[in-house]
Amino acid sequence: MNTPPKWLRLLIDENCSFEQLLAKLTKAFNCTFTYKNDSGIAKAKLDDFTIIIHDKIDRTFDIVLNPSYILTFMITEDKSSNYHVEKHIQTTLTNHSIIYQHSQTKDHAYPIELPFWQTPNDDIVIKSKGDALTAYCKIWYKPAKYSKFTGIFQFSNVWAMRFERNKQCAYYSHCDSDDVNSCYWVVPESSWLEQLVNERQTHFPNRQQYDRGDYWHYIIQSDSFYVEIIAKQIKISKKQLKGIF
Repeated sequence: MNTPPKWLRLLIDENCSFEQLLAKLTKAFNCTFTYKNDSGIAKAKLDDFTIIIHDKIDRTFDIVLNPSYILTFMITEDKSSNYHVEKHIQTTLTNHSIIYQHSQTKDHAYPIELPFWQTPNDDIVIKSKGDALTAYCKIWYKPAKYSKFTGIFQFSNVWAMRFERNKQCAYYSHCDSDDVNSCYWVVPESSWLEQLVNERQTHFPNRQQYDRGDYWHYIIQSDSFYVEIIAKQIKISKKQLKGIF
């Protein structure tokens, strides 16, 4: 089962160019960034975490997107409970005179790249039984070319689900931009999940004695709709299936 990693999202107010900031971070963490000029996103993968830095300027239109650079650390799954990793990151930034502040992350969604290219303009098919929910999506193997495989999202220990049309954008808006073909999202600090927990706690004060484990707020896309799911676990795969669509 896939367990979401832990995120640390920081704002960097350095008075320097994006390239200069990348040079500072490269030296600080002794890593190499991959960077596409047109995306404004640079990434570096280390043993314990992945670093993602967003430029504050849109190079295509030459406009300021954010007042600060956005620096996100995606901590590796088996290191997510390790306080020392987060402390190491903050100490490294301080030792290299990189000034940062913690970002307000309530209801912020973090994209996680899918292991396949979900088609952007097709509906998904949802099937549920008990507290299990499975969503099926069509896949491209290259732009506008359909694969013989079907993408599968399997959610277990489902608590709640909601289905909503995009209001302003053709993509989920309460998140940072990304440079991947397709993704799903996780909301680590979810107001919706918090509300559900408080409601259940009111009616069942001892619920944690029989309902152990952590719930997560997931988001997957279905054409112009978003399906939001509160569940304990998600498993993502692809298979050759018939009769789904």
